[in-house]
Order: sequence, then C-alpha cells, then structure tokens
Amino acid sequence: MIDHLRGRLAGGGKDFVVVECAGIGFRVHVSASTRNELPPDGETCFLRTHPHFRDGGADLYGFSSETEREIFLAATGVSGVGPKSALAVLSVLGVSGVLAACAREDAVAFTRVPGIGKKLAQRIAMELPDRLRKVSVEFSPAVAGVGDAPPSAPEAEAAMALVALGFSRTEAQVAVSASRREIGGDPTAEVLVRQALKRLSPPRHG
Repeated sequence: MIDHLRGRLAGGGKDFVVVECAGIGFRVHVSASTRNELPPDGETCFLRTHPHFRDGGADLYGFSSETEREIFLAATGVSGVGPKSALAVLSVLGVSGVLAACAREDAVAFTRVPGIGKKLAQRIAMELPDRLRKVSVEFSPAVAGVGDAPPSAPEAEAAMALVALGFSRTEAQVAVSASRREIGGDPTAEVLVRQALKRLSPPRHG
C-alpha cells in the first residue's frame, strides 16, 4: 500500500494533481480543499494517500491530513458511498464541515453534495459519526466549531506552532482543542503542542 507521497507537484486538474517522485508521475485524486492547500507547481508537496482498486485498474487518492484520510475511509464504509462521493463530500464541506455535520448528525449538510440524495444523506449522518469514533476522530461541537468559544491565546499559539511543523490548519486546531479538553485547566502552549503531537501522525515537510 502507498501510504504517502513526497515529491514535486507537476500540475493537475480540478480534482487531481500529479506528484513526481523519482521520475515517476503519480496521478492523485484530491478534494478541493486539499488542492487549495498545496504549494504552486514545481514545489515539493506531501500527501497522505489511499489506493482504491477497481475492475480494470486502480485510483490513488490523496489527503492533506490524516483526519481527512480517516473521514474518506469512514465515508466509503457507508453503503452507497463510493470513493468519488466521499471525495465530493470533502470538497463541498471540507474537514471542519464534515466534523460539524457529524457533531449535529445533520443530514441536510450532506444533501449539499452533488449526487447525494436525502436518503443517502440520512444514512451518512447516522453511520459516519460511529465510524469516525472507531478510529478516534474527534467531532464534538467544541472541536467542530459549533457553539464553541474562541480559542485561548495558548491554543492559538499551539495551533500556529503545529502549522509551522507542517500540519494543516484544521488538523492542528482539532488536535489542540482535543488536547486542551484532555489536560483540563489552562495549559501553556508548549504543553498543548506536546500533547497534540501525541495525537498526530508525523508532520509533513516541504
């Protein structure tokens, strides 16, 4: 299994990019949010990946964060949701939007995705939260940004530090918010960073 790619961004289209690694160009399907987070063509990029095998070939999907990949995998486990639909969900709602919808079990949010009707949206809203819980993805209202107070100064500082290490902004904010709840009280930014790093996979670079 190809877990990730690190290489030169060599162009792409609306929903895919080409990552050149050791002279080989990998065509990787990505969400709109991930596409927007990538550097300009010609620069080095890092994508977590998941290969999907089908009759007649295989497709490679790429993600800007481990949380985005977990959401994709969990969504494809819902009956009626294939890889393209799961990627469409992430393109329309983004990671934070999916987490917020899961926190509310909001089927209406998923109907905004082209190709997902009312019945399938209801199934996603019911099943996706349970699937995400099984892989320890946090999506409580506090983490998803639903009715939560603004982040404290240490939280904001810790999130900025994680972004500087190579994590996406959403991934950093989710990890820091969850870490603060776990620790309790008023931890310093340094403490929050250490705890958040325990929750996150190794950071991307470049």
